Amino acid sequence: MIFKRLNYQTLQSLRLQGYNILLTIGRSEDENPIYFPMKLESFNSTEANSKSGQEHTQQGQRILILEEAIQRSLNNDLSGIIQLEN
Repeated sequence: MIFKRLNYQTLQSLRLQGYNILLTIGRSEDENPIYFPMKLESFNSTEANSKSGQEHTQQGQRILILEEAIQRSLNNDLSGIIQLEN
């Protein structure tokens, strides 16, 4: 496993690899969450952007839309790390 900081360069790299969301399995209130990149084939970013600018929480998980994360990273408005497979 590889861990990388949640920053603009890492997020751009993930987008180029086809990822579109980040998901954590930790508690939603963790200050430094660990995110896992995921690819959702049926993901509609237009529909998701209706709640733009916020992290979505579902059953204790944080779901972060990659495009939103990239925009927030420009303002250093994110914290956490990303866990990647080798």
